[in-house]
Amino acid sequence: MLIEAALSLLMRTRDSGDCTMNSGSCLSASTVAFPTITGSSMAMSAYSSSNASAFPASSMDTQLCFPKKQDKMKKRVIWDIEVAEELQWKGWMLGKEITKNLVLKNLSLKIQKIKYRPPKTKFFFTVVPQPIFLSPGLTLSLPVIFRPLEKKEYVDQLWLEKAEGMFCVDLRATLPCHKLICPPSLQLPMCAMGDMAEAWFCLENVGDLPTFFTWESPSPFQMLPTTGLLEPGQACRIKVTFQPPMAVIYEAQATCWYGEGSKQKSGIQLQAVAKCAQLLVSIKQRRPEDQDAEGFQKVLHFGTVAVGCTAERQIKLYNPSAVSAPFRIEVAPDVLVKDQAFSCPTAHGIVPPGEKKFVSVFFRPETLDVRTMDYLSIVPSGCASQTLLKVIGFSRGPDLSLQHRCVDFSWVSLGTRSEQRLWMENKSDCRAYFHFDIDCPESVFSIRPAFGTLVGKARMTLCCVFQPTQPIIYWRRVACLIHHQDPLFLDLIGTCHSESTKPAILRPQHLTWYHTHLARGLTLYPPDILGIMLRERKLEQDKNGALMIPIEDSEDIPAPQYPLIPPMTEYFFDGTSDVAIFPPAVSIEPIEVDFGACPRPQDPSPVPLCLMNHTNGKITVAWTRRADCPFWVTPNTCDVPPLKSTALRLHFQPPHPNGLYAVELEAFAVYKVLRSYNNIEEDCTVCPSWCLTLQVRGHSYCPGLEHHIPQYTLDAPKLFPAVSPSEPSYRSLLLVNKGSMLLTYSLAPKSSLDISLRPRSGLLGPGAHKVLLTYTYPQGSSWKQHVFYLQFNSCPQYLKEVTMQSREEPLQLKLDTCKSVFFKPTWVGCSSTSLFTFRNPSRLPLEFEWRVSQQHRKMLAVQPARGIIQPNESFTLTWTFSPLEETKYLFRVGMWVWEAGLPPNTKPSATTHYMLRLVGMGITSSLSAQEKELDFGNMLVNGKQTRMLVLLNDGDCTLHYRLFLEQSDPKAVENSPLALQLDRTEGSMPPRSQDAICLTACPKHRSQYSWTISYAVVSHRDDKAGEKQELCHVSLTAVYPLLSILDICSMGSAEGITRKHLWHLFSLDLLNSYLERDPTPWELTYKVPTRHSTSQIPPVFTALKLNFNFGAAPIDAPPSVVLLALKNSGMVPLDWAFLFPSDQQIDLELWAEKAEFDGTELHQMRVQDNCIFSISPKAGSLSPGQEQMVELKYSHLFIGTDRLPVLFKVSHGREILLNFIGVTVKLEQKYVHFTSTSHQFIPVPIGDTLPPRQIYELYNGGSVPVTYEIQTNILSQVREKNFDHPIFCCLNPKGEIQPGTTARVFWIFSPIEAKTYTVDVPIHILGWNSAVIRFQGVGYDPHVLGDAAPFHNLSLWDNNAIHSRLMVPGQNVFLSQSHISLGNIPVQSKCSRLLFLNNISKNETVVFAWQLKPLDFGEVSVSPMKGKVAPEETIPFIVTLKASVHASFYSMDLICKVYQQERLRQYRKDLQEWKDEKLRQEVEFTITDRKVKKRAYCTACEPVRKYKTLPPIKNQQDLNRPTSWNLKMAKKETFWPCPQPPSPGMLCLGLTARAHATDYFLANYFSDFPHHFLHWELPKRMCPKVESEAGEEESPDKWASVSNQEKQLLIDCLSAIIRGLLEDKLFHEAVGQNLVEQMPYFCQFWNEQSARFVAHNSLHVVPAPSQSSKSSEFSKEKEEEEDKRRLGSKEGEEEEEKEEEEEEELEEEEEEEEEMEEEEEMGEEELREQEGEDKAEKLPWSEMKPMLQPTSQESLKWQWQQQMKALLKERQEQDEKEAISRLPAFAILQEALLENMIQNILVEASRGEVVLTSRPRIIALPPLSVPRILSPESLPAAAPGPQQAEMPGSFELSPTDCLQTQAPTPSDLHL
Repeated sequence: MLIEAALSLLMRTRDSGDCTMNSGSCLSASTVAFPTITGSSMAMSAYSSSNASAFPASSMDTQLCFPKKQDKMKKRVIWDIEVAEELQWKGWMLGKEITKNLVLKNLSLKIQKIKYRPPKTKFFFTVVPQPIFLSPGLTLSLPVIFRPLEKKEYVDQLWLEKAEGMFCVDLRATLPCHKLICPPSLQLPMCAMGDMAEAWFCLENVGDLPTFFTWESPSPFQMLPTTGLLEPGQACRIKVTFQPPMAVIYEAQATCWYGEGSKQKSGIQLQAVAKCAQLLVSIKQRRPEDQDAEGFQKVLHFGTVAVGCTAERQIKLYNPSAVSAPFRIEVAPDVLVKDQAFSCPTAHGIVPPGEKKFVSVFFRPETLDVRTMDYLSIVPSGCASQTLLKVIGFSRGPDLSLQHRCVDFSWVSLGTRSEQRLWMENKSDCRAYFHFDIDCPESVFSIRPAFGTLVGKARMTLCCVFQPTQPIIYWRRVACLIHHQDPLFLDLIGTCHSESTKPAILRPQHLTWYHTHLARGLTLYPPDILGIMLRERKLEQDKNGALMIPIEDSEDIPAPQYPLIPPMTEYFFDGTSDVAIFPPAVSIEPIEVDFGACPRPQDPSPVPLCLMNHTNGKITVAWTRRADCPFWVTPNTCDVPPLKSTALRLHFQPPHPNGLYAVELEAFAVYKVLRSYNNIEEDCTVCPSWCLTLQVRGHSYCPGLEHHIPQYTLDAPKLFPAVSPSEPSYRSLLLVNKGSMLLTYSLAPKSSLDISLRPRSGLLGPGAHKVLLTYTYPQGSSWKQHVFYLQFNSCPQYLKEVTMQSREEPLQLKLDTCKSVFFKPTWVGCSSTSLFTFRNPSRLPLEFEWRVSQQHRKMLAVQPARGIIQPNESFTLTWTFSPLEETKYLFRVGMWVWEAGLPPNTKPSATTHYMLRLVGMGITSSLSAQEKELDFGNMLVNGKQTRMLVLLNDGDCTLHYRLFLEQSDPKAVENSPLALQLDRTEGSMPPRSQDAICLTACPKHRSQYSWTISYAVVSHRDDKAGEKQELCHVSLTAVYPLLSILDICSMGSAEGITRKHLWHLFSLDLLNSYLERDPTPWELTYKVPTRHSTSQIPPVFTALKLNFNFGAAPIDAPPSVVLLALKNSGMVPLDWAFLFPSDQQIDLELWAEKAEFDGTELHQMRVQDNCIFSISPKAGSLSPGQEQMVELKYSHLFIGTDRLPVLFKVSHGREILLNFIGVTVKLEQKYVHFTSTSHQFIPVPIGDTLPPRQIYELYNGGSVPVTYEIQTNILSQVREKNFDHPIFCCLNPKGEIQPGTTARVFWIFSPIEAKTYTVDVPIHILGWNSAVIRFQGVGYDPHVLGDAAPFHNLSLWDNNAIHSRLMVPGQNVFLSQSHISLGNIPVQSKCSRLLFLNNISKNETVVFAWQLKPLDFGEVSVSPMKGKVAPEETIPFIVTLKASVHASFYSMDLICKVYQQERLRQYRKDLQEWKDEKLRQEVEFTITDRKVKKRAYCTACEPVRKYKTLPPIKNQQDLNRPTSWNLKMAKKETFWPCPQPPSPGMLCLGLTARAHATDYFLANYFSDFPHHFLHWELPKRMCPKVESEAGEEESPDKWASVSNQEKQLLIDCLSAIIRGLLEDKLFHEAVGQNLVEQMPYFCQFWNEQSARFVAHNSLHVVPAPSQSSKSSEFSKEKEEEEDKRRLGSKEGEEEEEKEEEEEEELEEEEEEEEEMEEEEEMGEEELREQEGEDKAEKLPWSEMKPMLQPTSQESLKWQWQQQMKALLKERQEQDEKEAISRLPAFAILQEALLENMIQNILVEASRGEVVLTSRPRIIALPPLSVPRILSPESLPAAAPGPQQAEMPGSFELSPTDCLQTQAPTPSDLHL
């Protein structure tokens, strides 16, 4: 049975899909396996949440155990042998052998040979090892015997060996043990707070013993069952429940204790995630009166619903969270259950994640015309916030009305009948149940139908019948009782005439007068008396004809009128009960008679009746009786005197046994005087009759006979409606006879006396219904229960108990917050609010009023101060506190409550008073901004940007603020919106909080904007702002996008155009100037590229136009490619685009396109369709400072001039029309491309003796060389007109231009007046056309213009291109700088710049070679000229310009060809193969003899050739054209061409400069002159023979002119020597020893007194020369010479510059050089003689040894003379060094050394080896203490003498400066 239960359970689990289990864990092989779950190999796990459970609740808490599945032996396949992984012995006993077989199976197709080794231990053994041969597919069982000797675990291995290797099988014998296993972890489903999730897993007993287990589970997890017993091989399903209290991630370890003493344990990691459930409540099918806004209370309106009907509305619950959201719906607990009109059947439920649930709310009103209100709370599980739903409904009942209130039958004859009809209408939508309170068969009046149902908005016709039985006046006021509506009254009047009796005819006017007379008390008098009183003037008639008592003049009291009586009051208080509105004229007692059981044949005794006449006249009473009525009154007619009574008898004679009888007997009482109309003198005295009714009932059932069972329904409410105090409360009941027999009812005597019911008894036919009305007077504020009983069918057994409750509604409100209100600390002058909520627990609407004292009204206010609160409504007031000073406030305010709905100016009868305590405090505080300066930065004009202004309130009170924005710059224009807008200018901030104001900037003009934001605290009561206080400053810079062209480069066919010429061809200076301006509003018609045109030529919205001229080239030549470097020079990102005409056209259908096109349109269509002009990319985006390369391409496909208007659009910026122009010429046609017909020279000052040379360029766009010739005779005419002064001079008027190259024509413009010179010069192209170019030049007077003189400034291209890097697309090599601008330089200057060549490729090595064109004047060089750059390496190079002696302009392009090293190697290899093949073909020949027969030979002996013989090599014809055009020529025959070198990548480096004459440069750029090095060429000898002779005569030490190679060799040698000294440790030590020596004596401080003092102190010292002293002296002299040479270089340069100013011709320079050489020769000879004389006498101070000398005057004089000679010699050496430093060769050498040093430093800095920007470090050594008097021991280490320590130069240092200055250490040289 257990297995069957488990199987059925598992089948259900499988169907649900929520339970998973690992196979092979719990069931045997004969049972059904569980589904599997990955991750657990020995346990089952499953889970479910609270809304989807996989198992029934009854089985969750029971422990289910399953037999364990038999363990299968795990096998493996090793080298085609299937064998078990392990042999295991269990349940063994000591002393017994247990044998297990190891099965080996051969899975291969060949015989396997296996060897095995026996186990190592003695406990496992097998048969004697021998080889096993196993055939394919066969198995072999190898017995393994286990023989235990102890009770312990045994482990061993059995090794098997094959040819492939060895493997083993584990042998294991285990002891019986306890072991339980479970999954290592269990992930429970996600769960919401307050909800519960469940999961299951399987606990297995894999041990050999029965095991008890106990679970320890941490909270909020719980394990079921917590304890249990598992037999070996059994498994138990464990249930885990998870009920989180918080929304966190739970990870806990559950422990299972088992085994002996519960010391073993097995754990499972429980993981679960708890989340906070969230429910979004909304209203389904929302109505206009509903309120479903977020952040406000939700209100659900049911509208108006009929009483007793049920309306349904639905709310939608949406769960956006990832977990199921349990919820519950609560109704306000204060409402009485019986009075709950609203209901929600769904008290609780679950919304799945991401789904919706609709909950129905029902409204069933039970009270008529009441506004019902209630609150529903939707509470999610956990701590999620609940949603309060306010439900409102209105109740309404039927609205029946009669066509007429009175039916007048006039008069009819006795024995006849009269009928009249009227309709009844239901104006409401709800169904109405009605019945007329009249027994139609027993009355002279009858209404058909007497009861019924009238649906909404319908009418029903009623038939009224009048059949009198006596000739009297008839009037009966019939009540129409309606369920859930006040009764209606219908007056039925008629008069019956007989032949003998003709009473006065009763009309409706009589009823009106009767009601008036009733109010005035005149109805108790008969008409005859009233007539007499009227005649006697005791009565009079009012304006309506009614009688009234005359009013005296002194009294101003109006006559009483008939009051407006509520229908319910009129019905209940009609005089038949003890209480009546007006005293009745006639009454009868009793009004209800019950005969009880009257079985036949005996008739019951008559019941006496008493009829009383309360009037002052005699009345006649006539009873209405039908023939078949079982009840009658005797006598039938009687007269009753005034104020008298008479006795009557009521008889009952049931016609049938066992029947129910109940009728209403009717009698009419009338004044007897009215029996004849002749008795009536005044019509107004006629009084209608009074109708008397008598309810009688009885039955004829025999005793013991059961009455028939009543079948009915009674719609009885539970509560009486709420009414005002001392007012009756009415309710209606509906009794429906559902049976097929008569039904009688009556009010049982034991009913409560405080409740009244009418009609008290009655008879209902089958299917009939009656409306019963009840009322009571509620008393007390507590609920009072009213019980009455209805007896049906006159049987005491059929009693219906009806219970109703009522109470007197108290004038009470339920106040919150313990009648106290606390305000937050409030800023003085401001206001704070606090909410106060109270509820109306009664069922009456109440009116309230708060009364604040006059003295507190400035500080305290409430809104609303007066109002009406509906029943069960919660009302929230807002109290406003406005402190006037910084103090604490305490208020007490009263509230008066009374019943609402009273008439105006009516004092309420009862009121309730409440007191409220309010506490507040006034403080001061202020606002601040988180950022005092808020900067928007740069933004686009007409753009929009937002920033958040964070306001801080660090005070303790809430501040209501108002922000003010003032624009300070630029001045705001009146009536124009500011460029800065605030999303809100008012708000409030809680204490210690921050608020964010969104600032939106939208500037309309380019300017610097600045605003000031101020604030003022606003009073909450009067909305007045206080004093302004500054908050922060806001600024922004409104800019337009600024794009500039940095550089330009040409490729392809335009390669020969210079960059400067190309810059002018594309009008880039003009384009950049256009781009710098602000766009016009017309250009901003389309701020971004837009397709807006339908024509082929779109309209242009800009007036800016310029040309992009691509030059000219032959047809089929490679495309002319121009690269433009664009840069975003502005401060905002920008988008740019080149728009062709097709890019601006709107795509039209074919039928809408234009059919005919003009020539311009056809030309543009051809250009666009054939892609003659192309741009890549056509659009792009640039961040500030970002650069981008654009490729413009012009394809030479058609001969002629191609034009295309291209719109260059910068989004939100400029719009410029570019006319792309390109020329394609025929082959072999001459063509020179002229850019324009005019050329403007650079302005030149007048009086300039050496005007600069200027350049005019001519570009050959054809495919053949052309010769140009400039007609210079025109220039002669200009010269003649200007005093024979050459204004214009052409230096090379004739020349040849190669195809695709540019020729430079040099001009000199030399003005003599400050004016503009113009000349039209014809330029002839031989064999082609001529052109007339107008050359213009401006001369100016620099003395007149002063600083405004138009000196040559660098062009825009020069300035922008200096720092640009023009990277050609597809190349991985680029220059660090694509242009060098040297600016203004003096003539004969040498300028160098260091640049870098970068290789950004990661795997390609490139080889570069500079291709320099010779200059017509000056010299330019690049070092190194060739080299290779490794991947990701940077190579430095130096560009040097040596200006010529002529003032001129320099503009050139240096081309660097870049090759890939791999391609270059391949080219060389192919070239070598080609040369070898050419050599082979030159020496190889073939003998052809047709007569010789071909001899057969063996093909095996044929020599094998690896390569096939190549075709013969032929010379190629030189086409004499540029290789860049690569024109295709037809091949006449195939041949093996010579390999062509790979096409290099071109890197272009532009170089511009202007060289000025020296005097002009000094006059205008004097401060820049020391920055330039003047490179003087060494003097050239007039004749080689003279030079050779002079060279022989000169000594070898004379300076001579050296070549560049020798100079470089000298530089390298000196560099190596200096580098060696820096690396020499011995040199460093010697320098260090020198630094610690005593401070030397300098000759600058020599004077006569000091010399005498030194001589006097040195009398006892004699020199001791040695070899070391001589060597040190020699080295010191060398160092001094080098120092003098370095320090004198600057002076030499300055003097040299002065000499350069004086030298103008080469002869003068040579003469000066010869004079300098002669002086140097003479100086050297004198020095040589003095050196020979004084060599022995010169001794260093450091080598002097102490000796005792005789102190005599002669020795002192002799020593002084020697010292003077030494000083004179040093002075001569210094002069010699100064003369050498003035030599040009020495200056060139010095400049080269310095240049090399600076280059090395910059290269090391570029590689990161030296940081030039690092802070310098100064290392100061401690000063040395030197004794003043030297001891003999310290003399050898003394400081050197003045001869060795002299510092060359003309400056002097003080002794203190010399002592304090520390010499540099070797370590300083490396810093």
